[in-house]
Amino acid sequence: MKRFSILLLSALVLSGFSFAQSTELGFLAGGIFTSDATSSSCVSGTSCGTTIHTPARISYEGIFAHRLANFHVAGLHLEFPVVGTPTRSVVQAGFRQDFSTIYFTPGLRLQLSLPFFQPFVAAGGGFGHYSASGSVGSSTVGAFQVGGGLDLGFVPFLHFRAEVREFHNGTPNFNVGNNNIFAGGGLVLKF
Repeated sequence: MKRFSILLLSALVLSGFSFAQSTELGFLAGGIFTSDATSSSCVSGTSCGTTIHTPARISYEGIFAHRLANFHVAGLHLEFPVVGTPTRSVVQAGFRQDFSTIYFTPGLRLQLSLPFFQPFVAAGGGFGHYSASGSVGSSTVGAFQVGGGLDLGFVPFLHFRAEVREFHNGTPNFNVGNNNIFAGGGLVLKF
């Protein structure tokens, strides 16, 4: 009976890898890191060319993707990642501005289909929305992202994902760095 149970469990686990899993839904958490920038404008009472620093903060990603083509050893996916940071701050010459950020950059992902280990690269374009507190308001700018990572799947339909995405965006209506790197991990449901 014990051997039969082990055989049945093994068959179920291995059959999950051959199942047509063409759609995925995932949630990741991690950090967003922004490059420092140099101000080109002068703030009253400060010198021109001050450093603009944006400390790292906790960020979240939700992703929906669907496989467009299956090459058996790899697949091409259309993905819709949304990365958001609820609270961030910009520090320039002793002044602090709080804001939140959300990126929506639909794109394509090429993912290898190896058992238990599925590395990928991705690229896409869309927008970044910055919402600042106070009188500065909000700003929406174009954004482009490239990234990569891997899925680890030891259980059918449920994978662990680790990834890094770099977002390059236009300049919003307040000073903040243009290169933002999201690094995170989480769970992806594939069905």
